[in-house]
Order: sequence, then C-alpha cells, then structure tokens
Amino acid sequence: MKLSEGLLLEMLEKMYLIRKFEYKVLELAERGMVFGSAHLCVGEEATAVGPSMHLKKEDYIIPTHRGHGQMLAKGSDTKSMLAEMIGKKTGPCKGRVGSMHMADRSVNNLGNSGIIGSTFPISIGVGLAIKLKGLDAIHLSYFGDGATNQGAFYESLNFADLWDLPIMFVCVNNLYGMGTHYCRTCNIDIYKKAQTFNIPSESADGNDIIEVYEKTGQLIKKVRKTQRPAFIELNTYRWLGHSAFDKHPYRTKEEIEEYKKLDPIKRLKDTLLANGTPQDRIENVLKKVDNEILEAEKFAIESEYPEFEESMEQ
Repeated sequence: MKLSEGLLLEMLEKMYLIRKFEYKVLELAERGMVFGSAHLCVGEEATAVGPSMHLKKEDYIIPTHRGHGQMLAKGSDTKSMLAEMIGKKTGPCKGRVGSMHMADRSVNNLGNSGIIGSTFPISIGVGLAIKLKGLDAIHLSYFGDGATNQGAFYESLNFADLWDLPIMFVCVNNLYGMGTHYCRTCNIDIYKKAQTFNIPSESADGNDIIEVYEKTGQLIKKVRKTQRPAFIELNTYRWLGHSAFDKHPYRTKEEIEEYKKLDPIKRLKDTLLANGTPQDRIENVLKKVDNEILEAEKFAIESEYPEFEESMEQ
C-alpha cells in the first residue's frame, strides 16, 4: 500500500515533535526544573505514532511510564504537557504528578504508572467497561518488554480472550528492562506469548513507521470489527538511558551507534525524498515543530505553580 505524501508528512511531524519534546524535557531536567523521574523515548517515536494514527478521540489509551510520545501522539497539548513536567498548574494534572503518572481525560488518556505490569489488570477493566457500556471505542494498552514476564501479563491476556474484550495490546520492545537485556530474562519472542491465548499477534520493525502504521492498522481494524483483543510487538531501541540521569553503563557506545542508524525519523525523511517530496516541504514541517516546542517552553516556564490549597482539588 502506497501512503500519501500528506499522511507521511503528518507522521514525520508527530515523530519529530515527540523527539524535540523529549530533548526539551531532558534539557529542563538537567537545569533542575523537572521534579521526580523522567523516562524518555528518543528513538522509539514510530511505536507511538504508528498505532495512534488509527485511533479515534473516543478510544482509550494507557501509556507506559515512558509514555510522553504516546500521549502526544494521542493528541495531548504540547504546552500543557511540558507545564506538567515542571510542576505547573497549567498541566493536565495541575502540576501534581509530573512525568510518570500523567493522565489527560480530554483525549481519553487514562494515565500511566511506574509499577511495571500494574496496568494490565486496569486495561482489562477498561476493556470490560467498554463492552458492558456498549461504547463505540477500543482500548490501546502500551507496555514494555520488561513487563511481559509478570504474572499479571498472562492473567490479563487470558481474561481479554475469555471475555472477548476490545483491547489492542502494544508491546514496545526496546530490548532493555532498566539495565537488563531481554535475552537474559526470556527465550521466546514476546508476540508469541499472546498466541497461547488465541489472540491474533504479530511483530514489526518498530523503527519503520510505515510498517508499524500498516501492521497496527490491520490489527486495530480487526479489534473494532470482532470486538476481540489483538497484540503486536514493536521492536525498537531507546537511545538514552532508562531515566534522564541514567548513564547506561550496561550498553556499549558501539551498540547505541548501530541502532541510531535505524533512526525512524531519518528513514521517513529519506522515503519522502525518494518519493519526490521537495526538501523545503520537509523543512517547513520541522520548523513548525521547532516553533511549537519554543512556545511550549515559554508557556510552561511562565505558568504559575499551584498553591498548596490546590493540591487536594479534584
């Protein structure tokens, strides 16, 4: 399937926005302005944008703890999200949760968690609620490779199959659970685990936005039609450490540089150029994002911190 130039440029804009946003969060963290942990998804942008291109506003998501990109791809406001990062009241959670537990009900983002595997049972609850209420929606549940050896993972896949729940499970496999390589924890490909529970599952090159878009699109369409779960494993790589201040001594510089050659943003730009898209059209998209990030930073820094009395408001 040949994708239109407009669609490819839209995906480029979303991926570039995520990367610029993450580097801005890193910069603010290094300046001491980000409270608590911040887990960045530089290099993983295609895994957030590809699935989200097939979602409706009514659909629900639960991001991972490394979920800034997944939130932006679902439609959260850049200014508001950056404000939340530095504890300002203009954030979607009024500056009270920061990076790792952010929710945004305006786009049906139900919030992430720092407890690995804890969102699987919650996702089952979301899927069951959609079914019982007869909503015209599906639920997209993101998680990392490190969560797939948890007991709750298998229990939740079992219930999703048993109860026919409209859940799209998306595993972002960036190879490392904190500092432990996946091959040291399990010998089976993650997507094959879902097949045990009669759940349609596939794997994809998570560094190729076109492949991610096409494969997740097929599975999401199946979830909508059958009102049953599906599963995809997106194989990718995080360029930075587990958190903003992790110097990742468990990886070699050579390994990181090899994976950077698979940069999903560069690959998409190369595809656009090969298809005849003018360079200046691509540059205009990138400049638009650069300006958006500058405006978001200004907004976040100039916003006010919440008053103590506001901390208990709903």
